[in-house]
Amino acid sequence: MNLTKPRLDQFKITGSTVGDLYFPQTKLLLPFDGANGATTTSDLSNTSASVTFSSGDEIRTAQSKFGNSSLYVADNVTISSSDGFNMGTGEFTIEGWWYFTSFSNGFGLYDQWSGSSSGNSQIWHSSGAAGKIKWYYSGGSIFTSNTTMSTGQWYHVAFVRESGTLKMYFNGTVDSSTQSFSSQYGKTDTVYLGDQHAGGGGAPQYYVDDLRVTKGLARYTGNFTAPTTAHLTSSGDVNKHIVVNSDADGVAIGTGGINQARIAKAWVNFNGTGTVAINGSYNVSSITDDGVGDYDINFSTALSDTNYVVVGTTGGSSIVGFKRDQNETRTTSKAGVYSLSGSQTLADGPYIEAIVFGN
Repeated sequence: MNLTKPRLDQFKITGSTVGDLYFPQTKLLLPFDGANGATTTSDLSNTSASVTFSSGDEIRTAQSKFGNSSLYVADNVTISSSDGFNMGTGEFTIEGWWYFTSFSNGFGLYDQWSGSSSGNSQIWHSSGAAGKIKWYYSGGSIFTSNTTMSTGQWYHVAFVRESGTLKMYFNGTVDSSTQSFSSQYGKTDTVYLGDQHAGGGGAPQYYVDDLRVTKGLARYTGNFTAPTTAHLTSSGDVNKHIVVNSDADGVAIGTGGINQARIAKAWVNFNGTGTVAINGSYNVSSITDDGVGDYDINFSTALSDTNYVVVGTTGGSSIVGFKRDQNETRTTSKAGVYSLSGSQTLADGPYIEAIVFGN
């Protein structure tokens, strides 16, 4: 059989609808479009969070970044979801456009406070630090932006956790104040915009537009150009094509029905005999040898939760089985695994291969 290399002109790109590649990971998307004075709005993410206005909160056309309206927060807007705001120990991005009319009061921009337990957080403006943002997390720790905002103009602000570090971006520029924090974040599934949920503060004095929350992903890892259009509201048909170029490290083939949040989150091929050696991997930083046939697969980037699935196989004459380690608590940063012999006893294997699937 005579095989020849395919030519680039033999590949056909069929995708045509522009979409957000990471839309499946978008857990809240509020463009706040509507008629002046409206007191309801809809979440356009697949989560369909519930949004409840309090007295004075309303859609207004007086100010808007995109579209013809934005949300004016006069009291306290409550956003509830059964899937979205508990970020676990993984990465996340909370972003939107804010327009402040005064800094005389303290008020919340994105508030998940429900007591002093670990994981609760507040992102708010303090009247004692006019124009700055304070980030309260883990029931007591605080750090404050060095960037000072002004009233009467729109600011794109992004709150990001990347590789265990909390960061703030103002109009695409990272603030010099950052904080290392890789523990549980966003314990509750309710978010408040406006009057600080625990302890009050003062009447909010701002508009907000195009609010988006992305779970499991740091959308920004360096300075960027602030969005010039509203966030996309679907994934489009970004999976309906093959892209090949000189920098490609893989090929993605699929249809619009593929949910990109369900692709493999990590894989590894390693030699478990003697000194463990990784032959090839993705999102795996190292393998810990815990004893004969007992290993920990350590992830480079933590998974969003512990409800992932590990599948695998082994090679060599004595290794015929593979299973998850049931004798230790799995975490978002590692998965414990066993390799087994034909008699179902622990045994090192020369070719242990594992794939991790999850959200």
